[in-house]
Amino acid sequence: RSVGRATAEGGYGVDLMSSAGSPRDKPWMLVNAHYADGFRVSGVHLQGSVVLAPHASFLWQPKTPADISRESLAFLPLIDPPVDILVIGCGKKSVPLHPTVYDLAREMGIGLEVHSSANAAAMFNFLNQEGRRVVAAMLPSSVRVQTKQ
Repeated sequence: RSVGRATAEGGYGVDLMSSAGSPRDKPWMLVNAHYADGFRVSGVHLQGSVVLAPHASFLWQPKTPADISRESLAFLPLIDPPVDILVIGCGKKSVPLHPTVYDLAREMGIGLEVHSSANAAAMFNFLNQEGRRVVAAMLPSSVRVQTKQ
């Protein structure tokens, strides 16, 4: 059974951060491995890009770092309680993102970390185990950024 809570704006927030309930009700997400095509999260192989919250995982639309935008992160304001730290994994290596991504994090008061997906997964695991309000948005490690020579 899914329970939503009305927000002041009249919509519903989704509580993906709370540790309320028993561990069986809300298992902690843990990145077990990263592959060229996706991730193993809490024992489940997810193909493609993913978003991870402390107690939930979702498939995510972006395929390259250039696809990561304010629009692709539109889910952030829906998470209740608010996210403190957003960790973005860019695939094989870390690259600068579009300036609007940094602007969004600043406007929302969210700490933003941009890394390779391998490092982003490790950071998510560490922060999540500490009980921080962290969300990771990661591209598979097969994503490589073309650089001009």
